[in-house]
Amino acid sequence: MWWTLTTISTVGYGDRYPTTFEGRLVAATLMVAGIALLGVVTASIASWFVENLRRASERVSEDVESNIDELEAADARTNAQLAAVLAELRAVTARLDALERDRRPS
Repeated sequence: MWWTLTTISTVGYGDRYPTTFEGRLVAATLMVAGIALLGVVTASIASWFVENLRRASERVSEDVESNIDELEAADARTNAQLAAVLAELRAVTARLDALERDRRPS
């Protein structure tokens, strides 16, 4: 059991090790506590990254939603402006057609 624990926790080379039961119990406790501490630190860092990514994603979603409303309003204004330009172009075309008819020799 001792060699299994030291192999799994990858501590030392095995050149020095406790020989008494109490010594091995203390060493095993320290090994498990070290692995647990490393796991907690790693999980905390990963949680921090995930939380920051979630917040950034929410900000982007909010920005996209607010920009969609602005784009829809701008699209409506653009459509109105295009309709006005098209109406004016039709009027100019009609006037040009009338001028060409008046200039044609009969």
